[in-house]
Amino acid sequence: MLKKSQLAISNINDRKYLDIIFIIILILLMVIGFLSPKIFKLHSPVFNFLLVKRDLSKISISIDKLDKFKINKNYLSSEQINKKDIVLEWSNRLIYNVENDIAIARMYFPYIPKNINEFETHEKKKVFLSIILPIALRGNELVLEERQSMKAAFLANNIYQIENLAKKYKVKNFKKTNFSNLSTSNLIRIKEELLIKINKIPITMILAQSIIESGWGSSRFAQQGNALFGEWTWNTKVGIKPKGNLDANFAVKNFKNLLESINSYILNLNSHPAYAEMRKFRAFKYKMGKKITGYDTANFLNKYAEIGFEYVTKIENMIKNNNLYRFRDARLER
Repeated sequence: MLKKSQLAISNINDRKYLDIIFIIILILLMVIGFLSPKIFKLHSPVFNFLLVKRDLSKISISIDKLDKFKINKNYLSSEQINKKDIVLEWSNRLIYNVENDIAIARMYFPYIPKNINEFETHEKKKVFLSIILPIALRGNELVLEERQSMKAAFLANNIYQIENLAKKYKVKNFKKTNFSNLSTSNLIRIKEELLIKINKIPITMILAQSIIESGWGSSRFAQQGNALFGEWTWNTKVGIKPKGNLDANFAVKNFKNLLESINSYILNLNSHPAYAEMRKFRAFKYKMGKKITGYDTANFLNKYAEIGFEYVTKIENMIKNNNLYRFRDARLER
């Protein structure tokens, strides 16, 4: 009996020791698991979670997850932008919002639909204007953001940013300017010039010129190269050559998307010497606290096309005949 009792006590003690050893091993494993990534520089696994966020700098808002138009009639998926009935309904909704002073959705078409010419004339006009308007508003929004960034650069004396903006907007004598040793007078001169150059373009004029230069989005340049404004380039390797003149030493600039085209157009009007008078007039109007219209600025675009002042009349008639005034106060939703 004594031996059995001693054996039972021995077994209990063995279990206790085993339990203690097990707990110690468990603690050691936890400590090793916690410290090993730091000691051995092991990387944690990366999980690719899809985050839904609103990035206003994107060319178009990704809404492929919206399977049906009825879920949100303000946005279209990449498949829906080529469906006539859906695009027309979306267009009617956007025009209604503009005419009733409702902010419009940030829906940016990457290109003009290939079936644009299949619409009836009045429908085609409505669809084209609906496509271009949000992108034009975004283009102006971006240039105003750059204007604020420019002001901040001068406040912070950020010479690197000031130099880049001076080059981008072709500030007078920027090639000869020593930006590493700028005098106060030169800084003031550059800032004043950039304040005149970096500003928005009247929406009605953007719409009118995009209509004229792209033929309501049906031109070969608009369809093949997202070129809305017929801008020339001397680099014929990156542009689209006009038909019937393949030996020409120029081409029409092509772009990855419509927003790029509008951004290039705005930069052209804001930097090219040919439109200096337009920029001075715009600065004067804003200084006086007055609104500026496309009709006003069109008067200074006689050098945009070879036909001179006839082109000015063409813009004015386009604004008037298509009642583009109704879009001048359009705004994007926040």
